[in-house]
Amino acid sequence: MMIVGVQGTGSFNNYNIFLRSMAVALSELAETDKEFLIYSAGPNNINMMAMEFANLSERGMKSRGKLIKFFKVTPEWLEENIKDFNHFAFLSNPKEPVSKIVHSSKLNNINTNVYTF
Repeated sequence: MMIVGVQGTGSFNNYNIFLRSMAVALSELAETDKEFLIYSAGPNNINMMAMEFANLSERGMKSRGKLIKFFKVTPEWLEENIKDFNHFAFLSNPKEPVSKIVHSSKLNNINTNVYTF
């Protein structure tokens, strides 16, 4: 099972960059992993991108014998549980600050990627 966390800023709206972040996470999916779980800590624009990605990817993942699921969580929940994650992606526009979850993720040696476009 692979667990991916996503979060971003309210002004981020580049779905192609979001797709790239998911492609990077999927590239880390082991052949033995049967589940790809996405936990999104918002805000709403990021939640909607993550939900759309999970819905659109479901059929393709199923044909490969894998399950993809989307969960909406609070930033507090994500930070409290970050040690259980395999990958964390943060999405923002240039010059916007990252969330404290980025720092927690790195401190817990989680593969952390910040996408600033």
